[in-house]
Parts: sequence; C-alpha cells; structure tokens
Amino acid sequence: MWTFACPRAVIYGNDAIEAISFETADRVLIVTDKSIATLNYVEMVKSRLKASKIAVFDEVEPEPSLDTAFKCAKLAKEFDPQLIIAIGGGSVIDVAKMARILREIDIDPVGITPFVDLFELGYKKKSKLIAIPTTSGTGADVTWACVLTDKAENRKMTPANKEIIPDVSILDYRIVEKMPSRLIAGTGMDALTHAIEGLVSIWRNDFSDAMCEKALELVLENLEKSYANDLSARAKMHIAATMAGMGFGNSQVGLIHALGHSFGAFFKLHHGICVGLFLPYVLQYYRRSVDAKSILDRVSRKIGLEDMEVLINRIFELMKKIGVPTKISEIVDDKEFSEKLENLIMATLNDASLAMSPRVPDYEETRKIYEYAFQGKEIDF
Repeated sequence: MWTFACPRAVIYGNDAIEAISFETADRVLIVTDKSIATLNYVEMVKSRLKASKIAVFDEVEPEPSLDTAFKCAKLAKEFDPQLIIAIGGGSVIDVAKMARILREIDIDPVGITPFVDLFELGYKKKSKLIAIPTTSGTGADVTWACVLTDKAENRKMTPANKEIIPDVSILDYRIVEKMPSRLIAGTGMDALTHAIEGLVSIWRNDFSDAMCEKALELVLENLEKSYANDLSARAKMHIAATMAGMGFGNSQVGLIHALGHSFGAFFKLHHGICVGLFLPYVLQYYRRSVDAKSILDRVSRKIGLEDMEVLINRIFELMKKIGVPTKISEIVDDKEFSEKLENLIMATLNDASLAMSPRVPDYEETRKIYEYAFQGKEIDF
C-alpha cells in the first residue's frame, strides 16, 4: 500500500500572502530566523492577521539543531497558539514542523523515521501550520520530513512522518524577488537534486514522477535566468521547488543526500551547495544502475536532451554559470579533507537516505566517490 501525501492547499501567486487575512486564530506563533526578522516579511504577515496575541520565535539557525526545535516547542507549549506560521527557508520550516509535534507529545525525534510513516504520532494538531518559504529549493513546505542536527553526534537526522506536513503552503512570488544570487544558486541546486533523486528512488511512483519530471524541466529552464535576476523565472523556480518537494517527499532521496548531509555537517556549508556538488558525480556512479540509467535517459529525452550523459554535462555547465563549485577542492583544502574523510565515509554509510538509492556504495566505493569529487575526476566504477 502506498500513499501520496501533501498539504491541504498550496496557495501561489504575486498576492498569495493575502490568504493570511482569512485566518481567524486569536493566538499566532510566528517562527523565523534573525535574518528574515530584519526584513519586511514578518510585518507583511502580522499586518494581515486578526490575532490579538502574536509571539515571534526568531532563533532558528542555519542547519538547525534538535535543541532549537525543543526550545521553539517550549515556547509553543507556554503560548498555546492556534496557528503557527513559519516564514523562512527549510531550516525555519523544519523547526516549526517539529515544534508543532513536540508541543503536544513527548517523543524522541530520532524515533520518527520514514519506515514507520503510517504510524500515528498521537498529536491532535492543536495548531494549524502554515509554511511561507522565502527560498526556492528545500521543498520543506510540502514534505513530511525534517532535517535537524544532533550536535552531540555531529550528524544530521531526518525524522519523518506524514502527520508532519504543513497544512498550507503559501508561495508569494514577491518574497523571492530580492533573494541574493548565491542563495538562488544554492537553493536552485537543492531543487534540481530533489527532482532527480525523486525520479530514481526505489520508492518512486507515478504521482511522484509527475511532480519530479515537471520540476526538473522548470529548473533547467529557469535557474540560470533566475540567477540573472529574471523575476518571471524566479516565480517559476518557486513553483518548481515546491513541486520537487511534493515529488521527492513521496519517493525520497538517495545517495546524493547521504553525501550532502554528511559533508554539510562536517564542513558547515549550505545544504544546497553540498548536494549540488555531488549531484553530477553520483549520476556518473548511477550509470551502472540499469534502472536509474533507463529512467534518466527517458526523462532527458522528454525535456529535450539526448540522454543521461547530456543531462550530466548540462548540470556541470549550469553549475559553472551560477557559481556553484564543481569539485570539493574548490571549497575545502586537502589537509582538512583528508583529516575528515574517514568520518565522512562512516556518516554517509549510516545516513537513512541510502536505503532508497538505486545503487548503494560500499565503504571503498564511498571513499572513491569523495576522492573523485575532490579532484573533479569522472567516476568510472
């Protein structure tokens, strides 16, 4: 038995945030970060609320920790909001998703895994959750997983359950009009990776395929233009990110994310840059997976590319045009890489995302993938 889970509604357009004015909650908790709090987005939301009591939690950090989710949940318990609104990127939305659960039930987030996705968590959704993404990449506004960092273990974990999904996603194009180019690049590569991994995952299905294929087409058509400040392309990328989220959220990611999660945790780099960096190398590794190659050859032809090889080359070209590193040595020196390589390998092999990968590397292959990606060498094994 399979299910396709997504929010009750996705509201999109240049005026999408106006939907907030129809909310009747009297107590509202806004979850965001310090950077977003300095912009006008929180005020845009506040001015449209009818609530008499509004609390703001703005302590979400990049690559957020479990501690932050618990802290946000503590405020939610005390404030007892009827509505939680997450305004920010994937980090903010993931903290809000987990905090909504933890405010009601005492559960270890580590125990919430995609392998028990039909298990009911037992919370009554005392708070409605609205996600307003301010970046175009994570898909966190429509997925049933959270990415949180366990600082004690220096590793990322992905507690997941279909009850985690926000109730509503609001995609207002105005919010991404002034995104800095580096963020456009990083989040865009995240969306591209989600679309491709969702297509080749062993949990793929007809519903996820439809979303991932369209998202892939939109990203390849619009990411470079979005990076160059084309506002219509930015609107398309905002839609593509959420479509990719619906797709991979229901089929899951694989080896690219296992590598990206580990690399990002050890080197404290933007998640989108990390997965984007490994994307073309893992596709080279997937060439020996009959299923993955067949899928990517077929999808490549559907979007106007000859085959999987042309797709890989197109990705490398795109990365260069939007300033994304194409090899690890561009951002990490040899000494630091060598010192952390063993830990990187073990973290990757223990990442839950590997379970859905169409080809799973052993210890030596994982080492070689890292070493080849460091040198910018084509993977031929």
